[in-house]
Formats: sequence, structure tokens, C-alpha cells
Amino acid sequence: MALGHSSKPKKARPPRNNLLLSLKKNDLELNFYSSLDTEIMNKLLEKVLP
Repeated sequence: MALGHSSKPKKARPPRNNLLLSLKKNDLELNFYSSLDTEIMNKLLEKVLP
């Protein structure tokens, strides 16, 4: 039981850090795109979305 408890937090920590980093990165990208003109945004969306 003790080994299971000690191994779970170690496995859970890196994904959480990666999630936080990716969220921060996404926020920066969203802030960047939202500052662009709406026409440019629409063109980008047309390229990204199928």
C-alpha cells in the first residue's frame, strides 16, 4: 500500500506540470490571436479548420 501511494504522486506530478505549461502557452497564443484583426483571425481559422 505504501509503495502504491508513494508511486502515484510521482507519476501524477509531471503531467500536471506539463498541463500548466501547455495552458500558459495556450493563453499566450489566445491573447496573441485575439489581439489580431478579426479578418486575419477568420483566415487563420479557415486554414486550421477543415
